[in-house]
Amino acid sequence: MTKQQLATLLAQRLQISTRRAYLLVETFFEALQDLLLRGEDVTFQNFGTFLVRELSAREIYHPGQKKRTSLRPRRRVYFRASPRLLAKLNRRDQQVR
Repeated sequence: MTKQQLATLLAQRLQISTRRAYLLVETFFEALQDLLLRGEDVTFQNFGTFLVRELSAREIYHPGQKKRTSLRPRRRVYFRASPRLLAKLNRRDQQVR
């Protein structure tokens, strides 16, 4: 699903203009990005948590160059689904849409 598709769905459900819905979607993702860039975890109850984790520097072997090289420390974003979302995803009686 794209941002535009999400905005269209939101516009239909809230009975607002697609332009306004797109602005809401953009604002939401900007706020989420700002929080993650500050290193904060973001939790949505019954949905899941976006986690920022530091990966330490490490040595790796590059098979193409046949030599060892260093990876700098970096940050990654992970998503951990809530137990409720996982239960809904794995419900056996649920039909695939």
